[in-house]
Amino acid sequence: MMYLSTHDEVDRKLRKCKLALNVAGVCREIMIFDWTTVGELKQEISKLLGVQVSQQRVFFGHIELTNTRMLDDYNIFSPSSRVKSLHVQLNHQSGSYIRACPGCCYDTHALIDEIQEGLSLGLSPVLTLDGTGGTYFMKTALKKIGGVFKPMDEEAYAPMNPKNHSGKLGSTGLRPGVLSGEAAYREVAAYLLDTGHFSQVPKTVLAQSQHPTFNYHHQKPYPKTGSLQEFMSNSGTVDDYSPSMFSTYEVQKICILDMRILNMDRNEGNILVISNNGKLKLIPIDHGLSISDNFEISDYDLCWMGWNHAKEPITSECYEFIEALDPLGDIRFLQETMPFRDICLRNIRISALLLKKGAKAGLSLYNIGTLLYRKEFSDIPSPIEKIIDDAYDLYKTINKSLTPRLKIEKYLSDTVKNVFRKRQRAFSSNEIDFEAFLPSPQSLNSTNNTDSESIFDTVVTISEVSEEDDFDEESFESHLEDLPSNPNLSFSSSNLPCLDYQSPVKRTKDTNEAFDMKLFYYIEAFMDLAIQKKVKELMSKIYIENLNPGGRTRSCSYVFNYN
Repeated sequence: MMYLSTHDEVDRKLRKCKLALNVAGVCREIMIFDWTTVGELKQEISKLLGVQVSQQRVFFGHIELTNTRMLDDYNIFSPSSRVKSLHVQLNHQSGSYIRACPGCCYDTHALIDEIQEGLSLGLSPVLTLDGTGGTYFMKTALKKIGGVFKPMDEEAYAPMNPKNHSGKLGSTGLRPGVLSGEAAYREVAAYLLDTGHFSQVPKTVLAQSQHPTFNYHHQKPYPKTGSLQEFMSNSGTVDDYSPSMFSTYEVQKICILDMRILNMDRNEGNILVISNNGKLKLIPIDHGLSISDNFEISDYDLCWMGWNHAKEPITSECYEFIEALDPLGDIRFLQETMPFRDICLRNIRISALLLKKGAKAGLSLYNIGTLLYRKEFSDIPSPIEKIIDDAYDLYKTINKSLTPRLKIEKYLSDTVKNVFRKRQRAFSSNEIDFEAFLPSPQSLNSTNNTDSESIFDTVVTISEVSEEDDFDEESFESHLEDLPSNPNLSFSSSNLPCLDYQSPVKRTKDTNEAFDMKLFYYIEAFMDLAIQKKVKELMSKIYIENLNPGGRTRSCSYVFNYN
């Protein structure tokens, strides 16, 4: 809908005026006279907007103007008229629309509205030649590209692919790890995970659109769901520039994003360059090949692994962002908003943990990448793949070897250790008032058997559980959850003065590997060992190159213990 103002300039002698045609916030002027017919006005609008006269309806107030009548017949030029604008309504093209899917971000509604105006004007989507999937430029009412729409069923090896790469939804796509029809969710996830717009991912939303231009294989048009990303006007891509022209921060913010989402395709063609006051700003796009179900990613797949920016120390802004990441919260958010597979969520939690631990240990993003990615086109598993395999082996071995009795004793043993660890930590602090932890006289004089029961009596009581060869894992887990509420297992504060014990909250057992606390305990343990090994390797290299210029190599133990 557009509004044409009639009150800007009025020449009563010549009976003419200028109408300001407001389209998507941009004004264009049309000169009209009192003898101008409504049909002629529509023709002028058609020249500016490319809309056929038959698709226009002009209103003056609540009165629709007829094509054959002159504008003066409706007293449009009268200074006493209360109505100061003409309202032009454009008929929607049959079967063409775009709308955001439920639950989308509110900051993308303006983008949807602008593209809808373009579709209403009859501006068809334009299929691009780049890529192997169906990618369409969506235009606004100003005939400018407003967004990029990628339907799910036109992705590579999807049923409606327009570039002869057809297949079934859910089949293996261009790269192992992402199935056909899943790229749209990954495009949206990259934007949603870009907390605070740190990595500058353009606005992306899951949208539904219908237009005859889309590929239907001669079938009746139907609504297509896909990702809609805001089009960014740019000065080119990274391959048009030398990497030395970019700042360390601009490159490292993209490195962080790619590691978090396990991007498998970061080439120089999907990083846009925007010139802002003489400074070059990098904008990452095309994240369909990310959040993979495997770690078969080569360092050759990421162009920044060969740049010096990634080998430099992490900037303070980037380090603060990494430190504030919440991998578990991120995958919970994705699980609630989009249908991601469990193993994919598990993998990006692992990659985010490695990023946080590596940055905290002082590693550069390049060094963290050597733990996360394979070397060039090698089939040798990366260190992170070995970490996951070792953690799984240990996880399965321990779970199979522990009998019900041993598992219960292990549970209680861990509880006792936590109790005395808290006690030791509390009494070792100089800032704590020790008298506050002493038992009260009432508790010392108490004769209640339940209150005076010690935690060691509990261990003996539970150890008498008979051992069975076969047991139900789920019933055993539920039994463990009920242990603290058992009166025979109450922990008395009179015997443990510094223990502030609360019964754990019952929760349903989560079989999702991405949220398995035991599994991630082992993964983090092996991850810490790998990071320590990497740090020692770097220290030995620094020592040999800088602190030992004579070239005399000393023992590894001497280097590792060098302060």
